[in-house]
Amino acid sequence: MKKFLSYVKNPKGQSTVEFVMMLAAIVAAVLAFVALFHTQIIGGFFTIIGSVLG
Repeated sequence: MKKFLSYVKNPKGQSTVEFVMMLAAIVAAVLAFVALFHTQIIGGFFTIIGSVLG
């Protein structure tokens, strides 16, 4: 635990932790969006593929 805390207190380590937290928030938002709208996303995908092939 002390090693983790010393890493977070280091400015470079703090930037890394902030970047990972921001990345995790973006991934969570994308996953929530896909979970909520997966049927519309799939429908739109197949509509585009149908237009290209047809």
